[in-house]
Amino acid sequence: MPGRIFCLCLVALAARAGGDTAPRTPPDPEGVDAAVARGVKWLRGEQDPAGGFGTNPGETALALMALRHSGVPAEDPACKRAAARLVRQLPDGTVYGAALGILALLEQDPAAHRKEVERLVRELVRGQCRNGQWTYAYRSTASKRGGDNSNSQLAALALAVARAKRIAVPEETFERLDAFLVATQNGDGGFGYSDNQRADSYGSMTAGGAMMLALSGDRERAEVRRALAWLAKDLDPAKNRGASDAFGKKKGQRGDNFWKHYWLWSLERACAAAGATEIEGKDWYALGAEHLIGKQREDGAWRDPEQPLQATCFALLFLRRATARALTPTPVPTTPGGS
Repeated sequence: MPGRIFCLCLVALAARAGGDTAPRTPPDPEGVDAAVARGVKWLRGEQDPAGGFGTNPGETALALMALRHSGVPAEDPACKRAAARLVRQLPDGTVYGAALGILALLEQDPAAHRKEVERLVRELVRGQCRNGQWTYAYRSTASKRGGDNSNSQLAALALAVARAKRIAVPEETFERLDAFLVATQNGDGGFGYSDNQRADSYGSMTAGGAMMLALSGDRERAEVRRALAWLAKDLDPAKNRGASDAFGKKKGQRGDNFWKHYWLWSLERACAAAGATEIEGKDWYALGAEHLIGKQREDGAWRDPEQPLQATCFALLFLRRATARALTPTPVPTTPGGS
């Protein structure tokens, strides 16, 4: 018996030293559903009388995405009011607004909002920087040399989802992005904010890079595998690994918990785009879901370090594995009697 206990202690210490690689028990679906229901209840209370959430169209779109992916019907008054608000406010000249607007309106009602989505898609395509990225204000980015991987990953996801829903997106747009990503992937397999600003690899940007590589080319290729391997190393749902080093001392208090909930949604997007249920043998969803359920506040929200609205939306999108559903192609319509 003492020898057995000693061996178990060695195993535990090894797991802590090299990351938790032990098989995870899948999260209890009822527990996930209960956490989502509490989050939705809190989120409903954040909608303003005009139908919006937060301070800008991007936050309204994010909230609408979270509601719809959490099972709230399109006919629900909260969703209808949020969608109407987006139609009134978009385009707003920002990549975040256009990209999240595309994702939200396609999830709400792709047929009813097709014209608005097509317009936003055209705006994003025209706003791509010369190096293949995007940056904040797309109406002026076409003349700029480069952007960042934060704006770029949301633009790429929005255009990929639009393409999956049979909305035309030029292939050249993805080709330019892909060429940039392949050329700027760090030697360790990760990605930073951009090639000339906070270039060191960290979690949310590496997850975004993996997602973009999977969407812009073959998701089985070596570049995607290298980015996923970076994510798997020391995988910790509570830490946006590398963020502290990437931002540097000038940014003061920013540690590896910086944009923690955004990091988890980025991880979900990367694994969905790459078709990875595990990375390097680690059940990323079980780890993330366990962490989120344990950190949910009594009022149903998530918070810190992001504001509660953002953190709660990111948590709900992770728990509902929103990206795989969004990227599911719209079936090709068939004519009666046709094949």
